[in-house]
Amino acid sequence: MGRVYDIFDKFSIISIAIGLILGIVLAVHHNDSSLWIRSVPYILIFALVMTIAPVFATLMDNLRFGKGFPVSDLVEAFFLNVAIIAVCMAFGVVIGSFLTGNVILDNGKLPSLINVE
Repeated sequence: MGRVYDIFDKFSIISIAIGLILGIVLAVHHNDSSLWIRSVPYILIFALVMTIAPVFATLMDNLRFGKGFPVSDLVEAFFLNVAIIAVCMAFGVVIGSFLTGNVILDNGKLPSLINVE
């Protein structure tokens, strides 16, 4: 693990919190179908912003100590940020749906629909 992951680990809690908050907002406003599509650019932009901190830290290390850093670590950090935010958003939608009461219960009807003969 390089310097990128040392910095990334410190900022990942912010990505988790933003993902949960975005998921709860989506659960509250679940009737707006375009909100799901509009949330994707926010996920990508915030993941890019959260990847800038490790980039800045590794560039400073490169200037101070002459250390190089692989670009593949930065790409991995970006995709990991996207995954963290998206998964936490999904958890936020589930938690927010239960908190707001936007849950559709099947009342035992789902197994009878699956076993239709």
